[in-house]
Amino acid sequence: MHSFFQNKFVRFGLIGISGLAFVFIAIIILFIIQNSLTSSTGFSGGDTKFYGPTASMGAPSFSNSLSGRGAMMQDSVSMMEVDSTYYYPPVPTPGGYTSGLESYETSSYKVFARTKEFDALCGTLTTLKGDTKIHFKTLTSSTNNCYATFFVAEEKVGSVLTTLTSYRGVEVTRDTESVTRHKAQLESQTSIVQQQLTSVQRSLTAAETQFDEIAAFAKTSNSPETLAQAIREKLTMIDTLTQRKISLTDQLNNLYQQAADLNERLDVVQFDVNITRAIPLVTDKYERQWDQAWENLQDEFTSTLIGITASFGVFLLWMLRLGLYLLILIVVLRGFWKFANLVWMKW
Repeated sequence: MHSFFQNKFVRFGLIGISGLAFVFIAIIILFIIQNSLTSSTGFSGGDTKFYGPTASMGAPSFSNSLSGRGAMMQDSVSMMEVDSTYYYPPVPTPGGYTSGLESYETSSYKVFARTKEFDALCGTLTTLKGDTKIHFKTLTSSTNNCYATFFVAEEKVGSVLTTLTSYRGVEVTRDTESVTRHKAQLESQTSIVQQQLTSVQRSLTAAETQFDEIAAFAKTSNSPETLAQAIREKLTMIDTLTQRKISLTDQLNNLYQQAADLNERLDVVQFDVNITRAIPLVTDKYERQWDQAWENLQDEFTSTLIGITASFGVFLLWMLRLGLYLLILIVVLRGFWKFANLVWMKW
C-alpha cells in the first residue's frame, strides 16, 4: 500500500467521503424511482374529451300542403312576433343637464345637535310628532341619543326651524336637489312601456282570434298533424304574450307609483334630526366593571387549567417524539461508526 494511504487521517477522510457519496447516490436513486412511479400513475387531462348529444332546433311551421289560408295565418303569426318584441326601457341616469333644472326640486334639512339640553330637545321632537301637519317616518330615543326623520309642508318649515334652533348647539344644513331630469325620465319610461303594452295587447287579441280560426279550419283539414302543431305554436305564443303583458303591467304600475311618490315629495321638506347628549350618561358603570372583572377571572382560570392539563400533555408527547428521533439517530450513527471501524481495521 502506498505510504500516502497508510496515514490514518487520509484513510478516515476517504471513508467519510465514500459514505457521503453513498448517501447522495441513494437519494438520487430514490428520487428517480419516485418520479417514475408518479409519471406511470398520472392522468393526462389534455387527452380527455367529453362528447354530448347535440340537437338542431328549428321553429315549426305549417306544411306546404295547407291551403293559402293556412299560409296567411303563419305570416300573421310572424308579424305578431315582430310586433310584440320586448324592449327594456332605459335606466335613469343621475348626471347630465336638462333644461329647466330648477322647475322641480326637493329640499331636505339635516339637523345635528350636541347639547346639554338633550332631554328638552328630544321632548320637542315628541311634541312635533303630535302635530297632524308633520308626518314622522321614524323617531328613536335612547339614553344619550335621539333620532328622527319627518316631512313638513313648505309653509310650515320656518316654524319648525325656529323651534329646533331655539336650543343651544343646534346645527342646520339645507340641501336642495333638482329632480327635473328624473321626472322627465319617468315620464319617458312610462310612455315607452305604455306603447309596449298596447302592442302586446293588440298581438294577444289577434292571436286569440286566429286561434279560433285555426280551430275551425281543423275540422275540414286533411292534415291533422300539421294543424295540431300549428295549434301548439299558437298556444305557446298566447302564453308568451300573456306573460309579457303581466310583466309590462307590473313595470307600468311601478312607474306610476314612482311618479306619485315623486309628486308627493315635491310638496314637502324632509328633516333628518340627530341629537346627542353633551355629557353621556353611563348607567350601571360599576356593575359592568365587576362583571368584566369576573369574566376576566373566569377566562384566566380556564386558561390555567388548559395550560396544566392539555397543553402540558401536548408538551410531554412532543418530548416523547423528540426522544424517539434522538434514539433512532443514535442507533444509526452507532451502526455507521461500527461499519467505519470495521472498514478501518481491514484497510
